[in-house]
Formats: sequence, C-alpha cells, structure tokens
Amino acid sequence: MKRILSLFGILLLFSVPLFAQSESDVSTSDSNEQTEQNQNEQSEENKNTDENQNNDEENIVRNEDYARNGHGDQFLKIGIMGNFPLNFGDQLTVGGSAQLGYYRFLNGWLALGGELMAGYNPTIGSNVFTFVPITFGAMVQPCAGRFEFPVTLSVGFAFETCANKKYFPGFAAKAESGVFFRITEGWSVGLNAEFLYLPEWYTSTKNADSDYGIFMEAGVSARYHF
Repeated sequence: MKRILSLFGILLLFSVPLFAQSESDVSTSDSNEQTEQNQNEQSEENKNTDENQNNDEENIVRNEDYARNGHGDQFLKIGIMGNFPLNFGDQLTVGGSAQLGYYRFLNGWLALGGELMAGYNPTIGSNVFTFVPITFGAMVQPCAGRFEFPVTLSVGFAFETCANKKYFPGFAAKAESGVFFRITEGWSVGLNAEFLYLPEWYTSTKNADSDYGIFMEAGVSARYHF
C-alpha cells in the first residue's frame, strides 16, 4: 500500500509541471493569436487611412483643375498684335499694336477690368495714324481643363492723331475673344483677336466730316495670374 501511495505521489509531482506547461502554452498561443489579430486590424486601419489620403489628394487635384479661377483672383495681360484696317480702302496699310490689361474675377467665370492699347497704321501719304484707346468692360471665360476661352466686351475713349491733327476724346469699343493655355497656376499664354471701333464725330463740317474706323487686331498674349 505504501509503495502504491509513493508511486502515486511521484506521478503527481511530475504531472504538475506538465499541466502548468500546457496552460502556459495555451496562454501563449492565445496571446499570439490576439497579437496577430491586432496587427491585422492595425494594418487594415493604415490601409484605409492611405486610401482616404489618396482620395483627398485626387479630389484636391480635380478641384484645382475644375476651378482655377475664383472670386478675388486677378491677372495682368500683355499682348502684341497685328493691326488690320477694314474700311479704309488703300488709305491705311497694316500696322501694329500693343496692349496692357488688368482684370479681377467676381466668380469663377466673370471678371471686370480695363485695357490700355497703343497702335498705329501707315498712310498712303507717308504719314502715320496713331490711336491710344482706354477701355473698361466685362469678360466671360469658360474653361475646359487647362484651356481658357475669354470673351470680352469693353467701351471707353481714345486719343487719335494723324498728319498733325488730333482728335480727343474719341469713343472706343472693343469685342475680343481668344484661347489660352494655363501653363502653371501663375501663367497662361494664348492667341486672341478683337474688333476695334473708333468713330470720329463732329458737330460741324467746317474741319471734317464725321467718320469711323473699324480695325481687326490679332496676335499673342501672356497673362500673369495672382
């Protein structure tokens, strides 16, 4: 009997460490599973965060492409053009002109501003007809990607001279359209054409009869946006 009890005690002593080790292995296995699950959840959260950041960046780029101009945006324009008289016959030949303009946007497609132009046309008598119109008006500008299509109507006054004769103030009106490519957020370049109307009205025919001139301008322009 004593031998049986001794043997049972020895077996019990050996079984306790084995049972403790088994519980430790189970606990370690559960801990490893929990750690792996946490790592998977963290990886999924990081993936979702990266996807959200990418979507935000794409939305920002799309918004910039869609609305390059907004309320308060401004630009300066400088252009060089050929000047073609349309209703003078052979009295005036092809000349040139340059212009400087400023516009401020009221929203994404409508802007108000003004332009200063200086132009000339040689005459058949070796004289030069010069004109300096200053106009103010509105510009409507639809866009398609990086391309912009301004259409402008403006009126103002002009200073005109020819053969030592001066006419001021003269009425001036312009209708202009063009296509520009937005190279960067700050610069765009393009082609533009316009019709310029310069009448000379006299209340008396003592010195001259009332007349008018119609010119077509065509050239290249650059705009600085800020």
